[in-house]
Amino acid sequence: MEETATTPADIPAAAKPAEEWIWLVEPEGGGQWNMDRDEQIAADCAADGVPRLRCYSSPWTLSLGYNQRLDQINVPQVERRGYGIVRRPTGGRAVFHAQEITYAVAMMGKGRGVHDTYAAINRALLRGFQILGAEGVQFNRLQPDFREHYATDESASCFSASALSELMWQGRKLAGSAQRRYGDVLLQHGSILIGDAHLEIVELLTAATDAPRQQRMREILRQRTATLSEVFGGAVPTFTELAHGLQQGFAEVFR
Repeated sequence: MEETATTPADIPAAAKPAEEWIWLVEPEGGGQWNMDRDEQIAADCAADGVPRLRCYSSPWTLSLGYNQRLDQINVPQVERRGYGIVRRPTGGRAVFHAQEITYAVAMMGKGRGVHDTYAAINRALLRGFQILGAEGVQFNRLQPDFREHYATDESASCFSASALSELMWQGRKLAGSAQRRYGDVLLQHGSILIGDAHLEIVELLTAATDAPRQQRMREILRQRTATLSEVFGGAVPTFTELAHGLQQGFAEVFR
């Protein structure tokens, strides 16, 4: 684990934030440990007021939104494949954490609206990708009707729809995020796709009752998602490079 209480050395002095940040780089921990860790950084931020950015990954794990029904998940299938199942402290739909980098931000949210902070954090992510050399990543400018979407079979997956301000590439969702408030502190975390292993989620949902339906849902998901492998043309930065690029993006946006 890498933890520093200052900005990375390679960030230009002009880009250093006015407030101190704690950067956490934790390449892999168990699924439940990661959820507990995200809640812990929110508690730590509440105690000292210092914002934190954590970048991490997990063994292949399926996470559910805080209020999502477990009966949407084919639990026996998940267990047969040796994957973990956890429940996130935030809302949203199921995420299959595989071939991805996950980020978590804890910061003081008093006086900052949910949409404003959500958009600001996504601007920081976008700036991080730009620093890393990514081209064509942009914000989603449309807000879908989630009530209508949630009535469909594929809605159990987080990446089946894109919310306002989420990051897109060529019209497809690159990162899925959710936010929760703990008093004056906000926790936002999200999954940034690296490869296409996330498509396996259709085989882990109870809505995918047979092979033809699985194939249909997989194709819908493929058409709606983008990966860093596509963005970078296969030459994806390493986990550490991605983490440090995101740190620089946050340092610039929140300076």
